[in-house]
Amino acid sequence: MSIQGVIAVNGLSAQLSVPGITDLGEPQPIEPIFPEGSEPSRAEWEQTLRPALLERWLEVIGEPSFGEFKREVEIMGQFEAPWARGTVYRQRTGPEQWQQVVLLDPVHMPISPRPAAVVPFYHPETMMAFDPGQGAVLTERPNVQFARHLAEQGYVVACMEAFPYNTVPEPEVSTGFAWWRAAAEKLLADNPRWTGIGKLVWDASRAVDLLLAQPNVDHERVLAIGHSLGGKMAFYTTAFDDRITACISSDFGIAWSFTNWETPWYFGQQVQREDFTLNGHHALALIAPRSFFLIAGEADRPESWQYIREAQRVYRLYGREQAAGCFMHMTGHQPTEESIRAAYAWLDEQFGLPAREWRLAL
Repeated sequence: MSIQGVIAVNGLSAQLSVPGITDLGEPQPIEPIFPEGSEPSRAEWEQTLRPALLERWLEVIGEPSFGEFKREVEIMGQFEAPWARGTVYRQRTGPEQWQQVVLLDPVHMPISPRPAAVVPFYHPETMMAFDPGQGAVLTERPNVQFARHLAEQGYVVACMEAFPYNTVPEPEVSTGFAWWRAAAEKLLADNPRWTGIGKLVWDASRAVDLLLAQPNVDHERVLAIGHSLGGKMAFYTTAFDDRITACISSDFGIAWSFTNWETPWYFGQQVQREDFTLNGHHALALIAPRSFFLIAGEADRPESWQYIREAQRVYRLYGREQAAGCFMHMTGHQPTEESIRAAYAWLDEQFGLPAREWRLAL
């Protein structure tokens, strides 16, 4: 099957074709969203099928052992970047757990109410292109400085530090995934019915709490965006948090076999069982009809479109089939400037905003 004509950005006429990619790779073992030959109504999906699918997913990601706790935040510091005023928060995510969230208020605010974005990653500095401790602009990897890009366009942005860095001290030998393993061991010992991905989604949703509590924020234009680990968090947080209205994920690996989903800091070994048939397209089905855009380069590949195409059966019930789009640069793990510009052009359309020139390089 030719990739020409199936990877589209809604309304940009640009049905995006990618030179050198001529097919969608090997057929994937995809459990259909709906039984073969059936096309349920939108009402049946919303009232019966989606709740049943959501219940399956909630059993997979599990739940924390703790109950209610005081939802509090503390201001730890403030700073000025060229494109935003930053506030560093310490946010409680459980009875004894905290995370760092950096909130960026844009200097230039052309839109009111202001669109908003949550940008998860290992540490906030990479995404916002600024080191508050040094007062220094960071120029490396400009294509993934999503928080800076968005703040420059008038978005209120929450950058969050991901588990494991707020879970356990750095091990004496922290090479490879040692820090992740240590944090996962503690997390699962304290919360035996939970998963690493459940923790990541929970923490990202708490950052959304803080984001949406800000004044003059447009609750109809809320983006989750991330690269790699951040893409994983953005995708699954969007699936389980209906407050997020659009998602852009860069090379996160939509299918289990595309990346290391079986590790204990994500889903664990359950995803490798023969009887485990849920996959990324089932999470995308939960996102529908909200907007989703995949940037594929290495972990994601031509086969990724097969999962999006299956989830489009749900989007079709809403007349929103092209709200699930994809750009395949296939040049490696890091996104290209062309792919990021395509994603932002798509975002402007999805949010009904005027097309703008996005500054990527500093």
